[in-house]
Amino acid sequence: MRFAFIIILFFTTVFVHAQTDSVIIKERVAELENALITKNVQDIQKLLYDNVSFGHSNGWVQSRDEVINDCRSGKLVYQKIERSNFYVAATGKDWATVRYSGVAEGLNDGKEFKVALHVLQVWVKNKSGKWQLAARQATKLPEQPK
Repeated sequence: MRFAFIIILFFTTVFVHAQTDSVIIKERVAELENALITKNVQDIQKLLYDNVSFGHSNGWVQSRDEVINDCRSGKLVYQKIERSNFYVAATGKDWATVRYSGVAEGLNDGKEFKVALHVLQVWVKNKSGKWQLAARQATKLPEQPK
């Protein structure tokens, strides 16, 4: 009986921990989007993993420095990011994957864009236990008939 109680306690602890991480990761996703829209470079630096691979739907892949530099220079300006179908797809001890659909609007080299996307993100815990984006890949969703 005692063994069964220990097993149940273990799985309950793991489940609660995973739920807590999921909530934190959802908050980090929102923080990163807000930082990109407001051009808050300090928050972007905190939220991006040093070796992040930030993939866009047009095939463009950026490093951490490129994301930050393009934010500072205004090369890429996010004006609006809306998410739907958002969920934490999987979690491990120090990693998680996020999936969502959404619409991003802004300017790329001064040209307006509005694109419907499906996004996959991989988040990792850094050495100090903070969640950071390690990889992102977006794909364009097919245009819906009007």
